[in-house]
Amino acid sequence: MGEPVVLLRLAGLPVRLWLAGGCPELFAALAGADAAADAHREHGRALAARLGDRVVPRPEVTDAERQAVLEVRRAAHGGRPLPGGDVLALARRAAARVDPPCAIGLDRLAVHARARQEADRRLRDDLAAERRRVAGLPWRLLRSSPVGSAALVHDAADLVADVERRLAAGESWEGKRLRQRADHLWRLIARGAVKTTPRSWFGHVAPAPTGVGPLTAGAFAAHEVPNVHTAGSRAGELALTGLHWSEGGFLVTWAPHEREPGRLREVRVRDTPALRAVRRALAGGPRPGDEVATALLGARADDPNGRAALTAFLDHLVGLGVLRRGRDAVERASTWGPARAEPRAGDDFLDVHRRVTGAAPVPDEEGVRAAVGVLRRLDALVKADAPAPPSPLHDLLDERPTPVPDLVRRFLADRPDHRPTTADGGAWPVARDPASGYSALLRRLADRPDEPGGAVELTDDLLDAVGAPRPSRDWPVDCLLRPLPPGPGAPAAVLDTAVPAGTLDARFARGLRLVHGVEPGPVTAYREFLREFERSRGGRLVEVLIPPHNARSANTVRRPACTDLWTGDPDHRPYFGEEHPGRHVPLDAITLRREGRTVIAEAGGERLWPVHHATRMPFPPWDVALSLLLVAGPPEVRRFGRHRAGALAAFPGRRHLPRLTAGSLVVSRAQWRVRRDELWSPDAGVEERFRALGRLARTRSLPRWVFAGPPGGRAMPVDLAGLPALRVLDRVLAGHDELFFTEMLPTPADFPVEDGAHTAGDRLACQLLLRLPVTGETDSSPSGVGAAPVAEAV
Repeated sequence: MGEPVVLLRLAGLPVRLWLAGGCPELFAALAGADAAADAHREHGRALAARLGDRVVPRPEVTDAERQAVLEVRRAAHGGRPLPGGDVLALARRAAARVDPPCAIGLDRLAVHARARQEADRRLRDDLAAERRRVAGLPWRLLRSSPVGSAALVHDAADLVADVERRLAAGESWEGKRLRQRADHLWRLIARGAVKTTPRSWFGHVAPAPTGVGPLTAGAFAAHEVPNVHTAGSRAGELALTGLHWSEGGFLVTWAPHEREPGRLREVRVRDTPALRAVRRALAGGPRPGDEVATALLGARADDPNGRAALTAFLDHLVGLGVLRRGRDAVERASTWGPARAEPRAGDDFLDVHRRVTGAAPVPDEEGVRAAVGVLRRLDALVKADAPAPPSPLHDLLDERPTPVPDLVRRFLADRPDHRPTTADGGAWPVARDPASGYSALLRRLADRPDEPGGAVELTDDLLDAVGAPRPSRDWPVDCLLRPLPPGPGAPAAVLDTAVPAGTLDARFARGLRLVHGVEPGPVTAYREFLREFERSRGGRLVEVLIPPHNARSANTVRRPACTDLWTGDPDHRPYFGEEHPGRHVPLDAITLRREGRTVIAEAGGERLWPVHHATRMPFPPWDVALSLLLVAGPPEVRRFGRHRAGALAAFPGRRHLPRLTAGSLVVSRAQWRVRRDELWSPDAGVEERFRALGRLARTRSLPRWVFAGPPGGRAMPVDLAGLPALRVLDRVLAGHDELFFTEMLPTPADFPVEDGAHTAGDRLACQLLLRLPVTGETDSSPSGVGAAPVAEAV
């Protein structure tokens, strides 16, 4: 295989497994039955009107006949079954005598009613059979798949044991408990077949060259990584906690909470001469405990009593949370082969790699770059529409150099109940300022025709007209793309996200090198870019390493070593996965100061540029330390902005918004706003709910495959032509008045990768990670632009 250019993020399960829950024939039959019912009601209303006009008033009609006609008329008008026996016979006799077409109409209506009743009976039987079919289907599907079986063994061993125990005890899949387990299994299948975020056996990675040609995923290799939050200690090593400061004769630090592992607690101990000596001994980074004891004891190093006392003191500091033991970072990589079902080792993480043949269809790079520029301009408009209030960190900084821990201490002293801010869901916000460029953009988009299946293009001319500043191209960008099938005038891909380079692929870099035998080319190129940044700007880049606050978040801290310096956690090995020849810069050695609008970080008189290549924001107080440091980081990263994909949220009065495109890329998929009262009542049965879902899909022109979720919440994949959709929608609708439906693009029929591990023709969902290098170009803002630039400092 040639040097990889893109990284594929592949679904672990073929989409066939998820689609197996659908019943499009039954869905279509119900639609036909509803159409027939509508036609029947329309015929009944027309016949009722004719009976009222031409039969009821006629004097030849007897009172008994008129009463029968009126009863039949009311039933026909209301769409109810016609009365039988003597009532229908009397009404028909009267109609035949005074208006024969009415009698013929009554005969036809009665025939249609009997046919409808028989069709409804068959549909109810088919629906009952379908309920029985899907009841235990997700269990059978996962157990029949080599990847599904491996996923169950590795990630759901307790669930497997519970299901097996219940089945052995004779429980039915239609019972409450196993029905709940089936719901969970369907969610696992949806996670593994439709979503592509790498996670254990449910989502895989694979490097691939670019080009034209089919892609096939073959053999597997597993890369197992210890959980740095729960990993065992490494050879008795000791290290200081990364964030600490002195205050009033005490040392203040932060350690995991004993009763709430997901939180940190403040630890205060007297800053005694003995403790200061320990801190000096560990200032350079982790050291073996014996080595620390020897250095501290000096001439008394051979005194067993002195060593025992000092060891007890060090253990006490570990127990308090002032020190912590080094963590094991030993990784394991398997050989290539089929999927292997092996139980998970404690809290360790697993990345699954695939070997692919063929080439990845990558859209034109300049087209992708242009689309990213459009999104960055949009983000600048959003920020100018509702400028963020001054950061509370603003008042901490002045022209005097202040150590980072002192700034954190002062911030927390004024805000003891500080909690991290919650990021919005990435949707387009509602405009606040009617005079802003963003409001003008929304008005222009609202004026565009809303046609089913249509698209609205966001162009640079449109953004120029509303005053959007043009972005610079001075930092490499990582883009997540979903390739679309080629076609005349068709978009080339969906742009899922665009962020500064180095974070989306960070946790896979080490595994890619171990499994494939070579460091990914984009990682090497990015490292060279950072070195060139240092040469051109002066100063040194420093990576901020922040310990994970719980076991789950520990999977996001891995990254390749791209800088020679790091700060924060002194123990770099759990992050980089190997020895690093660089140097640790303690946080208390880094000072921050303001120089005009610029914040400058320094250590030992040298300019520092802090960077952070991880996707998860830390918990307090590390979030404060990170925010302070990144304000002094490369301005190109700070002003990059964020990707916003869900545009419908910006239009509260609209029920639908078509796709938004930028050049050859889709940047916001078509969306529908669905109110709760458009679905079904809480007490509706399965048949009523499935019929309601079909009516919704037809009246709102919904595609069969969508993502559904509350505004700003997590969206779930839904096959609207399947019974599992009912329980999925009930779940996401809980506690909400409306849902957003977003088209699934590409559709399952157009997933681009063939899965060689399952049945011939099986397809896998796929994203590809494309890195856009720096071009050296900087676009100037058009004249007359009124939008404010993105703030470059607190």
